[in-house]
Amino acid sequence: MSVQQVRIPAEVVSLEALVEARVIGATEVHLAAWVARASGVSDPLIALAVAMAAWAAQHGHACADLDELAEAVAKEHAVRADDPEVITVAWPSTDVWIDALRAATAVVRVAEASDAEPQFDTRPLVLHGHRVYLQRYWMDESAVAAAMCARAINLDTTLSPDAATVLEHLLPAHTDGEPNLQRAAADMVLRSRLALIVGGPGTGKTYSVARLLAVLLEQSNASGEHLRIALAAPTGKAAARLQESITAAMGQPDVKGHISESVRSALASIAPTTIHRLLGPLGAQRQRFRHHAGDPLPHDVVVIDETSMVSLPLLARLVEALSPTARLVLIGDPDQLESVELGSVLGDLVAASAVEGPLSGRSVRLLRGHRFGGNTPIALLADAIRRGDADGALAHLRSGTVTDGSSVHFLETDDPLAASVLAAVQQVVGPVLAEVRAAAEAGDAETALAAAARARILCAHRRGPYGVDTWNQLGERWMCDDRPQGTWFAGRPLLATRNDARLGVANGDTGVVVRHEGRLVAVFRTALGVQRFEPVQLEAVETAYATTVHKSQGSEYPTVVLVLPPATSPLAGRELVYTGATRARTTLHVVGNESAITTSLRVVAHRMSGLTDALRD
Repeated sequence: MSVQQVRIPAEVVSLEALVEARVIGATEVHLAAWVARASGVSDPLIALAVAMAAWAAQHGHACADLDELAEAVAKEHAVRADDPEVITVAWPSTDVWIDALRAATAVVRVAEASDAEPQFDTRPLVLHGHRVYLQRYWMDESAVAAAMCARAINLDTTLSPDAATVLEHLLPAHTDGEPNLQRAAADMVLRSRLALIVGGPGTGKTYSVARLLAVLLEQSNASGEHLRIALAAPTGKAAARLQESITAAMGQPDVKGHISESVRSALASIAPTTIHRLLGPLGAQRQRFRHHAGDPLPHDVVVIDETSMVSLPLLARLVEALSPTARLVLIGDPDQLESVELGSVLGDLVAASAVEGPLSGRSVRLLRGHRFGGNTPIALLADAIRRGDADGALAHLRSGTVTDGSSVHFLETDDPLAASVLAAVQQVVGPVLAEVRAAAEAGDAETALAAAARARILCAHRRGPYGVDTWNQLGERWMCDDRPQGTWFAGRPLLATRNDARLGVANGDTGVVVRHEGRLVAVFRTALGVQRFEPVQLEAVETAYATTVHKSQGSEYPTVVLVLPPATSPLAGRELVYTGATRARTTLHVVGNESAITTSLRVVAHRMSGLTDALRD
């Protein structure tokens, strides 16, 4: 971006230095100019506040915290020290800035506390303490805080004898002589309209919830009431995994003999969906839904999986649409990356539950691994990453041990495109790609889809040697034996990048191009099952030999190749490495060097937000 690319209206010429520094662009500049024209307020500090509140939202923050803003901007816009275009941004002092904001009553509403009943105001900015919000995100944060605090009340729940027996069989209070955390999670759900069940991969979060739902259904049978349950996740892929987990939990031998046929049938009939589909999207309006406070969801229990991926605006729309008496169960891993969009709601909620306040004690963190086992290389590596233990992580990466079929391999290199590295990665993914291509050419959609899900290359970047674009080109080369291909060819793996209600394809759904009756078609595994489309019908898909770590959230693969960002990358961070590593179910190959690990594990993500304070206060 350069100053020539952004026309700076006269009303906000004071923003020119920020444009030259490539901190802000046309969106922020023209919003600030519109506010200045509409309000008649020409103070440069107000123009700066509008621009930076908009900048914050564009970069995932709920607000612009004036005490943290300079550091957040410096981190987001990290550039080379010798870059001739770099200039120093002179930020005003927080006190001076706040005084100016308080005086601009035509533009700024000063809020002394979170709004218990959020109402729109004519002023575009809200100042709360040292945080500046665009009004819509203040409204969203207030709505979430109010709804969560209202739900955090204890219920007087007495289980029927049959339900109590089922609970004790499926989730006993103690296992191996130790208190059972999964039972603690179930007890929390039973006694409250809000529960947070968190933990890393394989700790049994959905396992616990599936068994708890069986108890609730047994209880509803005893009372003669029909319990309406909704299961949802942010993406179609995450919803599909939720269904697989629920089915697997209910199929275990210790479950079959302790739940009735009616309960088993009721659970089998619940089809997990995306949160957007649950709320009922209204056409192209992504944040407008059929269900809202005036037309609430008809469910008694709503379970949301992969809550770390849920944005603040989407959670606000969800809690507004819940019946006042419904139970809300949020499942997720707060150590993963935050939402691709705005906010870090799961982390904020968990933080609020750990201190004195309305949400105190509303979360249970599960620790015991089920998918990995406690001492497998992937589990040990994940624990070291989560703790920020770089020496431990490097030791696990370099150990080369194989335990219970699980293994971690470190392709230690300063050049991810070195011939030896590419040969090693090709040896890992090549057989999978060959199987995908063969099945696709034969028109075997099920086999092609299953094979494509066996391995994935994950990157932090989009472009360059560490990026998705480069590794997708390599994947195509390996699949097609260096023969040039068109855009559509048999075997091309696909990823849907946005919801398409017209086709029934959700953001995150995966597909493969296969040959069918002499022509190429795209087959996707969706919430509605395997569906077939003509290529011209698909408007938002991309090639998926490699995907970003962000887009892999909610998915897991038997084999993962994780291409670490370099230590100099502004994307390097603990949550990114943890999320990428924990997408692997059995085999993980990490491409990078020691400095990439040590730097990433020192950098902990932080999004500017006031939600934890609002929930605590």
